[in-house]
Amino acid sequence: MTDTKDKIASSLHHQFAEHGFATLGVEALRAGADVSLRTLYKHFPSREEMVVGALEHRDGLYREWISGGPGEGAAHVLHPFMRLADWLRDVANLGCLSRYALASYPDSPLIRGTVEAQKRAVREMFHARLLHVAPECDADLLADALFLMHEGLTESARLMGQEAAVAATLHSAKALLRNNGIN
Repeated sequence: MTDTKDKIASSLHHQFAEHGFATLGVEALRAGADVSLRTLYKHFPSREEMVVGALEHRDGLYREWISGGPGEGAAHVLHPFMRLADWLRDVANLGCLSRYALASYPDSPLIRGTVEAQKRAVREMFHARLLHVAPECDADLLADALFLMHEGLTESARLMGQEAAVAATLHSAKALLRNNGIN
C-alpha cells in the first residue's frame, strides 16, 4: 500500500471498529481520514472496498501481533492464543471485526472472499506451527480444531469474560496437543 492508502485504511479500520459498518456515511469516513473525497475514492472506489481496506489493515496488524513466540513444543503452537488473549484485553474486546463486516454485508462476494482468506490464513498458521513442532502429527485435523478454538475464544470472551474464556481455551488446546504427543 502507498502511505496515503495505508493512512486511509488505518483510519477506516479505527472508524469501523469504533462505530460499526452502518453508522458512518462516506463523508464522515472521509473526514475521519482527513483526505478529500477524490483521494478517498481514488484508493477505495466503493464502500465495500473501504471495508476491505479496513479489514486488510487490521489483518496485517493482527498477524504481526500473533507472530513469533517460543520456537519449540506446545508453547510454539499455543503462542497465538496467548497473544490473542492480549489482543482481546488491549486492542479489541468486542469480537471479530471480520465477522461483523460479513454480517453487515452478507451478499458481498468481495467482503466474503476477504474474510474467508483471512480466516484460512489463521488456520494455515496453526497448521505450519504444528508441522514445525510435530511433523508426523495429523496437522490438518489439529489445525482445524485449533482454528475453531481461536474463533470460539474471539467470540466467547465477550460473553464469558476474557480471563475465563482464555483459561478454558488454553486448557482445551493443551489437552488436545498433549493427547497428540505435543508437549
